[in-house]
Amino acid sequence: MASLYERLRACLDPAQIVLLEIGILVVVWLTVGTVVFALNQPNFDAIADRWIYSFFFCVNAGLGVGNVPLEPTRWYTKLIASAFCFVGHTMVIGGAAVYFAVQSDTVMKKVALSPVREEQVRRQRLLYHFSVFLFFVLVGVVIAFTTAQLSGWMMAFEFSVTMLTSAGLVEGVEDDSDWICQALWMLAGIPFSIAFFSELSAYVWHVARHHRHRRHHRQHGFSESTTQPLTDRSTSSMPATEYIYLERLARAAGYLRERDAVPTENVELEDLQATLQVGELIVSLIIWWLAGTLFYYLYQGFSLVYSFYYAINVGLGIGNCPYQPDKTWSRLYTIFHCIAGSSLIYGGVSTVFKEATERLRQRMDDDDVSTDSEDDESEEAQLGRVYIYGVIYIICLLLGIPVAWVCGYTKWYDVVEFTITYMTTAGLLSFDRDDSHGPIYFVSACYIALAIPVAAVFISELASEAFVHREHRVISDRIRESE
Repeated sequence: MASLYERLRACLDPAQIVLLEIGILVVVWLTVGTVVFALNQPNFDAIADRWIYSFFFCVNAGLGVGNVPLEPTRWYTKLIASAFCFVGHTMVIGGAAVYFAVQSDTVMKKVALSPVREEQVRRQRLLYHFSVFLFFVLVGVVIAFTTAQLSGWMMAFEFSVTMLTSAGLVEGVEDDSDWICQALWMLAGIPFSIAFFSELSAYVWHVARHHRHRRHHRQHGFSESTTQPLTDRSTSSMPATEYIYLERLARAAGYLRERDAVPTENVELEDLQATLQVGELIVSLIIWWLAGTLFYYLYQGFSLVYSFYYAINVGLGIGNCPYQPDKTWSRLYTIFHCIAGSSLIYGGVSTVFKEATERLRQRMDDDDVSTDSEDDESEEAQLGRVYIYGVIYIICLLLGIPVAWVCGYTKWYDVVEFTITYMTTAGLLSFDRDDSHGPIYFVSACYIALAIPVAAVFISELASEAFVHREHRVISDRIRESE
């Protein structure tokens, strides 16, 4: 087994090795969770085999869906479930971001080493991920009609798409076979769906940046032909491994030649790209929230406060709302709303991760030529950024305490479960529709709108830090082995 693993590692790029290691951690995470809940929650036997339902619960709650008919009842299993959701959310967000980084490296290499246009490569990647996403949607429809025993194409389609976006608005008739089918489908489908949402968002941002660059060129009278393609002059001194050579060439392509590049005398515009992209993302989120709120208020007939709550709760993947739309066009819009929300959130995560990854990679590359004091300053700046995001994340966790009290949860372990599972989109604790009122919906909606993006950004920074250091270590090991 060890030799097989080593042979597999030898065939992979360092970034792909990190992705493989994340996959192994996911298997361990699911195994431990299944064993813990099966041994400590005997009430799971009420509707299914305890081990089968424990596996379903771990996949469903751990991936942020959370529409489970039975939840942990003991105080310590509630805490374990909260920690389990946090770890699962971290691995899913981090793993998706690492996967996106691997795909971005692939695009960079193809553009740097061949005459193919970047837009063509990105379209191919987007079409590939869309095909995979469509396949999982169709598989979900089949599961809805067979094991879940749902009736009607609309309900089956809503079941499939909202489960893949982790909202989980529709539940079916479950038995042991259905728990297994749904768990395996979600385990494979949700990560690939996140990859599609990230790729879709990245392509949209890339097209926007491309048009912004072209408009900047026209306004300042620059010709697109003034920027020459990257030519590598280090072929005669290729590094020890071919991968390192490709990585450096691709890295150079990423830093020295943006698509339809901005001329070097206007490099200050290049420094504003990340800021502009984040600003555009925030504006897009606000427009998306307002559009959803107005639609549910004007067309579906929900109250204004509940429309605001529903648009945020469902759009960000929680989905434990007491009232659901019953009109056909409302349900269709909800499907689109979930896809748009997932694309914005995971696109933002991918943007943050990509910027952080490239920044850390550049720092790693500069370590060999910089002084010790410069290295220390760079390290302190990066750690300071992570600490700032971490403090904001902790503040959001603390803000969840009064929000949980407003929503009627007073026991300390319920408060912990409410706060963490809402930040991870699992939302295991839901409201009683008879006791819910406007202030509860408004306060919880504001908390969700703040906490989920903050958690995603913080996890992205942590994931990029761990990813780049692990990738750098793998590269260093390969260089030493080749010497």
